[in-house]
Amino acid sequence: MNEYKIFLTRVLSVSLITAIPCAILLALYFVTAPRIAEYHEIKLKRSVLDIFNIPYRTEEKQFFGLKLRKADKKDVRNVFDNSITVEAITSQYNEQTGEGEKDKELFMYYDDDELQGIGFIATRLGYGFNKAADISLFICVGPDLETVKGIEVLDHAETPGLGGRMTEEKFKKQFVGQKLKPKLSIVRGRKTIGSNEVHAITGASYTSKGIEDIINEAMEAFWQEMEADKG
Repeated sequence: MNEYKIFLTRVLSVSLITAIPCAILLALYFVTAPRIAEYHEIKLKRSVLDIFNIPYRTEEKQFFGLKLRKADKKDVRNVFDNSITVEAITSQYNEQTGEGEKDKELFMYYDDDELQGIGFIATRLGYGFNKAADISLFICVGPDLETVKGIEVLDHAETPGLGGRMTEEKFKKQFVGQKLKPKLSIVRGRKTIGSNEVHAITGASYTSKGIEDIINEAMEAFWQEMEADKG
């Protein structure tokens, strides 16, 4: 009988030891999930507005004596809703392999009823240095559908100081005005010579190649989808 009590006590102890951390993690998830979703929502909307040079309100905050500018989330949402047209397009999706997206959102900006550009999100797993994580880009092109208006990195898990430098303005600004046809080329060890070339991230060849492949594959699919949508 004593052995049974000891066994039962040990089972209950182990159950409590594992249940308590799980309960804490679950509670943290429910607390943080809405904030994480809001962060990604505002980041995407700010990226779209920034690429099209559409202003929104910012607030100045003091943090340990430092002045930081923070976007007014409510104004970002209002400006985005009043300025950007969002439409869904039938996307390439392979039912057998599960590859591709079932639908794709297009973010379009019109000025005096004239299209200024179209953007969309491209997310791929297994590119860059970290093969187990997504790289998510917002790609925006002009009315000709081949000239880059801008790109923004929405999410990544690349190494800080190496592949993580893809978020730096110096790297992203290279793409503005570049041509994506026949395809984008990210070059290393030499000067860019074509209207479709940009410099790679120093010390991050895998990440640079990953970005090149994501953009080229996403644009190829985008052109096909736009052509199919016309029909």
